[in-house]
Amino acid sequence: MKTSLSRSALSLLLLLSIIALSLPQIGYAQTAVATTAPADYASQLKTIEGKVEARRTELGIPGMSLVIVKDDKIIFIKGLGYKDFEKKIVVTPDTQFAIGSATKAFTALSVLMSMDEGKLSLDDSPKKALPYFKMYDSETDKNITIRDLLSHSSGLNRTDLAMITGKLNRAELIQVAAQAKPTAKLREKFQYQNIMFAAAGEIVANVQKMPWEKFVPERIFAPLGMKNSTMSLGEMKKAKDFSFGYDYNFDTKVTEKRPFRDIDQVAPAGSINSSARDMGEWLRFVLNGGTVGGKRLVSEKGYEEWLKPQMKMNPSGTMNYGFGWFLRRWNGLGVVEHGGNIDGFNSLVAMIPEKKLGFVLLTNVTSSSMGNDIMPLIWSTLLGEQTETPKPAVKTDEVKRTDGAAKELIGKYNGPGGGAVEIKETGSDVTFNIPGQQPYALGEKAKDVFALSPLPASYSLKAKRDAAGKVVSVIVTQPEGDFEFKLADASAKPAFTTTSDELIQKAIEASGGETNWRKLTTRVSTFDIDLENQGVKAYGTSYARSPGMTATETTMTALGKTIASGWEYFDGTGGEEFYTFSPAQKYTGKRLDDVKLSSAFYGILDHKSMFKTVEIKRLAKVGDDECYAVEFTPNKGSAYTEFYSTKTFLLRKREGVITSSTSEQKIPYTITFDDYRVVDNVQVAFKTTAYNIGNGTIVTTLKTVKHNETIDEKLFAPKKVK
Repeated sequence: MKTSLSRSALSLLLLLSIIALSLPQIGYAQTAVATTAPADYASQLKTIEGKVEARRTELGIPGMSLVIVKDDKIIFIKGLGYKDFEKKIVVTPDTQFAIGSATKAFTALSVLMSMDEGKLSLDDSPKKALPYFKMYDSETDKNITIRDLLSHSSGLNRTDLAMITGKLNRAELIQVAAQAKPTAKLREKFQYQNIMFAAAGEIVANVQKMPWEKFVPERIFAPLGMKNSTMSLGEMKKAKDFSFGYDYNFDTKVTEKRPFRDIDQVAPAGSINSSARDMGEWLRFVLNGGTVGGKRLVSEKGYEEWLKPQMKMNPSGTMNYGFGWFLRRWNGLGVVEHGGNIDGFNSLVAMIPEKKLGFVLLTNVTSSSMGNDIMPLIWSTLLGEQTETPKPAVKTDEVKRTDGAAKELIGKYNGPGGGAVEIKETGSDVTFNIPGQQPYALGEKAKDVFALSPLPASYSLKAKRDAAGKVVSVIVTQPEGDFEFKLADASAKPAFTTTSDELIQKAIEASGGETNWRKLTTRVSTFDIDLENQGVKAYGTSYARSPGMTATETTMTALGKTIASGWEYFDGTGGEEFYTFSPAQKYTGKRLDDVKLSSAFYGILDHKSMFKTVEIKRLAKVGDDECYAVEFTPNKGSAYTEFYSTKTFLLRKREGVITSSTSEQKIPYTITFDDYRVVDNVQVAFKTTAYNIGNGTIVTTLKTVKHNETIDEKLFAPKKVK
């Protein structure tokens, strides 16, 4: 029984949202050490190299390069693995990789250099240089400054969808941001925003009377001696020594070359390419306080602005953002860092200025935990800090493994939106467990404060106690805010008496009854989509045929222009997604299982054969509607929770996770169902509102629904999109 219009909402939720982690075994090759390490670091560097290479192989990264700077000297520089995986051509210290968003620090520096010359002020409105700049919210539009562009405090979440289509120029993308509804007020909370950095680069171009792409090479690269760095992938491909980019599929165990994605239209947000040797010079410049050869490129004031906290990333202020830099603490020392991710490439620039220590990691795989995995290893090994070696993929800092303190928190908790979580022992760890997500190991940071491994330091959990000292709730802190989960009363009796079988039967009857549903064999729906927080709209047609075949065609628009189209299908056993802005993605593994589940034409009518368990967990509110929260655990695929009204028994909401074959991370989503209408004697939700953190809110409205239309089976197959 399909109550949602199609899988299009889930597919759009997936876009931009997956962070890939990989783990195949790949052959090892290396170049000679380009810089001889001082004797007092030789053994430490050998240890680092061995562990880095082991982790590279473990994560399935085809190739990478690493440079480490200490006390103004390059003490380690080496290429590991392959820049051309197919031909087994090794990486060298001079191999160019895309550095992605590590570009943002260069853009911020270009703004600060322009400030030093009196050509702009950080407190200027962007409109002063870009008259067309506008924000959706009138108060934000009135008060936003250049400072806000550089500190991710604009109130917008990522508006990257229009960007990755490659159909709009820089000015148009900045204007698309004006069509996007904000998800916060100005300076209310940190929300990563690429287009605002593109606007900052365009402001530099305006005040300097030269393109940003020319300013950076002339005014930054040249003085630093960065002769092997480029401003676009087109330029990089002309270099003598550059790397291809790759993806790794966990399910098929295949490493595939990823097509280069030109992002010239948002270059200031992430277009720079560089080598380990050149990035070593960048480290020396930053660690020397913004000077090179004793000469300043940026004033002391500008340098201070660059690296000081500009925007809190969490309420406690333990994680902050400067201008193009993430700022946090490690063992009491200040860490300045920024990663980068672009199709086929991942990077990390990280420094401890107080210790004149920094490193740059460049890899040729889409997303990777590698940088955060090796960061504590490099710090502790070279600084002689006595810290426990972290588990793979741990990104938190200042963590003590004290399970005794965490054990006091064991129990079930109810969340602010009705969602239930559990803290329990998992192997040797005490873990925080959200349905459908991986367990997060608790590590004590301070009294009643715990890290959530492998989440970054901006995530933490704090125990809340009553006057008698008894734990009554836990508060999870993350960049989006604080969320309290109250300890459930284990002795309390359930507030419902119906069984899950009885509830499912009532839901089937409320939606039209099994007899009416079984009369239907196909559905053709047309729809409109509003990606409210992206400034993008879409429309399309979806097709479904019993028992489990689906296909959806989608066209996306912005500023009145068609910017992308897509086709996705599932033929009952397999399928793929195609979008004009990305390579075809074949469904495999858990993703394939989930697509098969969502394509089942009759849905919970066949719940006995599809699910291991169907269990009523609790009562929860969806808007003003009290609902039964029902957890579905499938035979194959990801578990999810559905919320059925206690009055109408119609489905009101679904909570689950989106999986990917090229990622270990699961992306939580919610979909609410509204505006039910009777079509051919069954209830159909004509409005669905989906949400995930990557894309924000996606409202889908059905225009037409027709059942028992003739659909050629050949429709459920690959189709070329334009």
